[in-house]
Amino acid sequence: MSTSHTTPIDRGRRILVRGLGSLAGVTVVSPTLLLTACNDKTAADENGNGSAYHGITDGRFSVDMRLRAHPDTVSILSGSPSEVWRYTANRLSGPEDTLTPLGDGYCGPVIRLRRGQRVRMRLENRLPEDTTVHWHGLHVPPDVDGQPRLPIGPGAAMTVAFNVVDRAGLYWYHPHPHGPDGGRVGFQSYAGLAGPLIIEDDTERALGLPAGDQEMILLLQDRSFAGDNELTYLDGGMGSMMTRMRGFLGDQVLVNGRPPETRDVGTRPYRLRILNGSNSRIYKLAWSDDRPVTVIGTGGGLLAAPEQRPFVTLAPAQRIDLWVDLSTTEPGKALRLVSDSYRAGMMGGMGGMMSDMALPAGARFDVLTLSVTRRERGGAPLPKRLADALQLPTVDQDTRVRRFELGVVMMRGFAINGRQFRGATVADDETVTLGDTEIWEFVNNTMMPHPMHVHGLQFAVIGRKQVGSRRGWSGLAAGLVDAGLHDTILVLPGEHLRIALTFTDFDGLYLYHCHNMEHEDNGMMRYYRVRA
Repeated sequence: MSTSHTTPIDRGRRILVRGLGSLAGVTVVSPTLLLTACNDKTAADENGNGSAYHGITDGRFSVDMRLRAHPDTVSILSGSPSEVWRYTANRLSGPEDTLTPLGDGYCGPVIRLRRGQRVRMRLENRLPEDTTVHWHGLHVPPDVDGQPRLPIGPGAAMTVAFNVVDRAGLYWYHPHPHGPDGGRVGFQSYAGLAGPLIIEDDTERALGLPAGDQEMILLLQDRSFAGDNELTYLDGGMGSMMTRMRGFLGDQVLVNGRPPETRDVGTRPYRLRILNGSNSRIYKLAWSDDRPVTVIGTGGGLLAAPEQRPFVTLAPAQRIDLWVDLSTTEPGKALRLVSDSYRAGMMGGMGGMMSDMALPAGARFDVLTLSVTRRERGGAPLPKRLADALQLPTVDQDTRVRRFELGVVMMRGFAINGRQFRGATVADDETVTLGDTEIWEFVNNTMMPHPMHVHGLQFAVIGRKQVGSRRGWSGLAAGLVDAGLHDTILVLPGEHLRIALTFTDFDGLYLYHCHNMEHEDNGMMRYYRVRA
């Protein structure tokens, strides 16, 4: 067992993450729970269900590992370490590169899998409350999906196993619990529970895209600190009520769990694989010298062909795969990746009631600096075609259309078609048929953008239109990347957005929700059922 959570702590000096409370209400639990670790017993020792097993059971596993969620202290800013919750992992069998650290911050390790592998993971909860592990973007059976209806209790463990069937791409893993007082995704993710998951395959490897030191994985998050580097989140005041409506915005951006840094690079191409792990912040990624942003992939893997944008809009839970060529950049020069400015709506902060925030939505800041320090030869040119076999769901005039209206419930949070999260309840119009392809239309009737995520599959965007003049969040539309496959897509205020999705392989319950974590914790989440 890892001993990284045994760092001595002066409890009299530390304040810990504040506001360990329900997002649905204003109850605040004692923040000292953040570092209250359970003992090393599993639920099998205590209540008999620690050996719970979900997913495939037959055959040999090519990857076997253990993933643990536990409290820890980690240096984030200069000075005292901060108290966090984090994932650590051990590889029991499988390729040596299955687990690699993502820097020296609190982020979970990079899990690197290969298409066709059979994977088994033992998930251990060393937290003082229920948690789950959701494999965001992966096509897995519902009982492996890490849903709130299957919690892992404090001190308990669960083993999940699945076949890796998804396209090569950048996915991620994070908690998805929902307690008796409301959602816990926002708090647990904010406390540090998140990590990247990469799937590889021979087809992508044959393209010769930048790899090794020329591949950068960037997990973007924003956090707020107070006092002696304590993370702060929500309390029970009026400000927290506004935060739950808007979504949490931190006053400092972190990259892989640390402040943005400068990386020394050579004169060659690089691949940047970027994940927005923030609770609610939308990034507008651009290069400091105004060169076009070359997009080669999204959350569902590589595009059919590269696309160029003046900037890229990246909403919470979305991933973007970028290619940048520094071959002609002279040593001694630097190129910065920035999140450029845009005008958010009134609830976003820029120019609205939150304009006194340290880092409101739409503020400009640096994400990464690439300092060219050496001349290097090599590096294959970017292929003109990336994925000839990219298959998107096909629709016609007879394809069923379902409409989902995104709305606000006065004083109670958010809703989809007027319904809020009610456990595993499913309405008649939330039941689909295994094997069918449907069109889902998201209609945003609110003043805020909503990144909509559908569990268990990847989908294609087939239409986006603005209705009326209710956009409110100007300066983001030109950076939306709708090509390729997705599991999360941003719906701006006043937009009607259509996706095509096919329900294959697995029947049962899955979630769909807004991935602004405060919004999903505050009601904008529902189950849908796939019926055979």
